[in-house]
Amino acid sequence: MSSRVLIVDDDVDLLETLDRLLRRSGYNCLTASSGRDGIRVIDAQSPDLVVTDLHMSGLDGLAVIRHACAQVPRIPVVLMTAYPSPASQDQARQAGATIHLAKPFSNAAFLAAVQQALRA
Repeated sequence: MSSRVLIVDDDVDLLETLDRLLRRSGYNCLTASSGRDGIRVIDAQSPDLVVTDLHMSGLDGLAVIRHACAQVPRIPVVLMTAYPSPASQDQARQAGATIHLAKPFSNAAFLAAVQQALRA
């Protein structure tokens, strides 16, 4: 059985690209284009992995991470951000993120982060 991966990003083009990439790699994908929608999917579907952007309008990625970790203890989370900093890495780690991935990234780097998070 392949892992169910939830991707949360308000950049619809990136969301669709990552969805296609993961599906071609054999993953089952769930998508959400906002933090609020991501939380709804977490509650309804209990994914095996959450991949979320940090900066989104409305609820940000940290809120998604906190909710995911509260609902599904020890769920692996990949946090993506175009604005990496030591502070955002610390906040992500404290919220429960497994991996902090700086944008832009290659397809190979993204797939490696997903694989690493699922093994953690």
